[in-house]
Amino acid sequence: MNRITFLALFALGAFFANLGFAQEAKTLEATGKFIKNDKGAVVFTDDADKKRYYGFNDGVKKKVGDMLNKKVNLKAKVKKKEGAKITLMTYVVSIKEAK
Repeated sequence: MNRITFLALFALGAFFANLGFAQEAKTLEATGKFIKNDKGAVVFTDDADKKRYYGFNDGVKKKVGDMLNKKVNLKAKVKKKEGAKITLMTYVVSIKEAK
């Protein structure tokens, strides 16, 4: 009986935990420029719509590397942050200098 109760509670907990993360990461393909803001965060600004995407982790910062302040073609995974107005860049698939 304890095993059935545990599995039921575990499944219920997993269901409610996933509700908060229901928003999937989307793929962004854009041309724009990376800058580093005054707080040290890497920020990508899309040339087409001037929307900003904030580098979420050290992996993004590492892949951007010396591409700061250069026009680049970017393919990355982005996710809208729950309860905030910012969009996070969680993973850089590819980054190349634009011509």
